[in-house]
Amino acid sequence: MTWFGYAPAQWALFFFLYSFLGWVWESCYVSLRQGRWVNRGFLNGPLLPIYGFGAVAILLFTLPVAANPLLVFLMGMTGATLLEYVTGWTMERLFHVRYWDYSMYRFNLNGYICLPASLCWGAFSLVMLRLIHPVVIGWVAMLAPAAALTAALALSAFFAVDLLVSLRQAVDMRSLLQSLSASSRHIARLQKRYEVEAAFAPGGLVRGIETAQSRLQALRQQRRQLLRTLSVEASGDVDAARLVREELSAMEGRTDSMYRRALRHLRRNPGAVSRRCAEGLRDMEPLLRP
Repeated sequence: MTWFGYAPAQWALFFFLYSFLGWVWESCYVSLRQGRWVNRGFLNGPLLPIYGFGAVAILLFTLPVAANPLLVFLMGMTGATLLEYVTGWTMERLFHVRYWDYSMYRFNLNGYICLPASLCWGAFSLVMLRLIHPVVIGWVAMLAPAAALTAALALSAFFAVDLLVSLRQAVDMRSLLQSLSASSRHIARLQKRYEVEAAFAPGGLVRGIETAQSRLQALRQQRRQLLRTLSVEASGDVDAARLVREELSAMEGRTDSMYRRALRHLRRNPGAVSRRCAEGLRDMEPLLRP
C-alpha cells in the first residue's frame, strides 16, 4: 500500500526528518533571540512534531497539484494553517498554555494563526516541494524497504517514550500553574481582607509574589512566611483561616520534582502564554531566569 508512491514507512521517515529539521531551525532561531541555547519544542528530544505533521500535510495537499506553483502555494498554505490552528487550540485546551501566540500581529484568528505566518507557510510549501523534498526523498530512497521499516519503528519507539515523558512534564506544568494561580487569588483575597492592618504593620505585611526571589526555595519560603503572618491575622476569621489552611496544604503538594519538570517544559517554550493561569505563569518567571 502506498500514498503518492511512498510506502507507510517512508511517510514515517518524512515525518521524523522534517520534525528534526524543524527542531534545528526553531532551536537556532529562538536561541539567537534569547541569547542562550534553547532546546525548542514540546518534546525533550530533537524533534518538533508540528513541523513533521506540517510537512506531511503540505505534501498531501500539494502533491496532486505539484505542477502548478500557485496551487502549491495556496494548498500548502491552507493545509499548514489548518493544522496550526487545530494544534494550537487543542494544546491550549489540554495544557492551559498557548505555545505560540500571534495576537500581536494584524489579521490573526484567536492568536493561533495569522496572515503573515500563513503566507510563510505558502512560501515554505514552494521551497519544500521544489528544493528540500527532493533531497529528503534521496535520503529515504537510499534505504532498502526492510531498513526503512526498521528505522521507522525505532524512531517511533523513541518518539513514543519522549512523548510520554513530555506529556508528564506538560501535565505537571498545567497542575503547577493552576495551583499557583489559585494560590495567588487566595493570597490576594487575604491581603485585601487585611490591607488596612497591613499598612500599619512593621515593614509592611503584604509583599506579593512580584518580590519572589529567582530560586524555588525563596519563592516557597516567601509564600510560607506570608501565610504564617496572615494566619495570625485570620485567627478570628473562619473563612480566612480556611483559605490559609487550604493554601498551606496546596504548597505541600507542589514537590520539587514537579517544579523541575514544569520548568524544563517552560524553558523549551519561552514564548508560552496562558490566559487561564496567567498568575501562575507570572510566578514562575523568576525561576526561568538564568
